[in-house]
Amino acid sequence: MQSLLSHDWPGNVRELRNAAERYVLLGKLAQFAESHEPKSKLLGLNEQVAEFEKSLLEQTLIECGGSIKATMERLHLPRKTLYDKMQKYQLDKESYKP
Repeated sequence: MQSLLSHDWPGNVRELRNAAERYVLLGKLAQFAESHEPKSKLLGLNEQVAEFEKSLLEQTLIECGGSIKATMERLHLPRKTLYDKMQKYQLDKESYKP
């Protein structure tokens, strides 16, 4: 909870809403704390892009209720590419189903 209060929310209300949805849907408060530490400012471009990509995949899976088809369509990704990225970031579609 302290992580939520101490974060300055540079991404505006949408970032806060997304964090709240992740917490409610997945109980991932600890993951939020880890992903919003200042150390991310010290990461190189590749690492920052990977963090963004993973976050976008997670948020889209949440919004699509774990539906692979809906996630593919929303992100304009081929099925194989989506599955490859989910495997890369160790994302399980079952974790995002309501």
